[in-house]
Amino acid sequence: MKKLAPVLCLCLISFLVQGQGMFSIGPKIGYNSNTLSTDFDSIKASINNSFQIGAFVRIGKKFYVQPEVNYQMVTSTLDKSLGTSILQQDITVKTIKVPLIIGVKLINPGRFNLRLLAGPAVSFLIDKEMNPSDMGDMWPIQSVDDLKNSVWSAQMGAGVDVLFLTLDVRYEIGLENIYAGSDDLSMKNNIFNVSLGIKIL
Repeated sequence: MKKLAPVLCLCLISFLVQGQGMFSIGPKIGYNSNTLSTDFDSIKASINNSFQIGAFVRIGKKFYVQPEVNYQMVTSTLDKSLGTSILQQDITVKTIKVPLIIGVKLINPGRFNLRLLAGPAVSFLIDKEMNPSDMGDMWPIQSVDDLKNSVWSAQMGAGVDVLFLTLDVRYEIGLENIYAGSDDLSMKNNIFNVSLGIKIL
């Protein structure tokens, strides 16, 4: 009984806090549509689809703060016309993304609400791949070392909560150049994201 008491107290506290709409935590999964923009007119990036999975903590009632940790894999395809031929390279990065979202609940009856949200995010590139890995001297990106290990971005969007489900639609704007080589090339990743989370507390 003594071992059970702390568990019961924790469940009671979680129930009371959730009832006040002040705290929630849970996993989330999302779909990304991203494009890697460059300032080279001769290099174009196509739109690619990817996924993310992670977890969130939401603290607050009408106004809230929501830190997250997400694993995300993003692939971008770069194309460059060279005479009658087209050079093409796929860049795949696996990242740990940590957003810090600040939001406001527009409707807050408890079981349903609408939200507006925005905040910064930092991405840590834990794995970088290029295919093909060698594009020759005419290509500005020579190796994965030309990509930074961390970059900052900004997220903004809206969300809907229904019971224990939380749905977010966000647009992420790259604030920092991903390219670590010369200043002649600027690459920023812009992402449209739809994610679904489950509030387990």
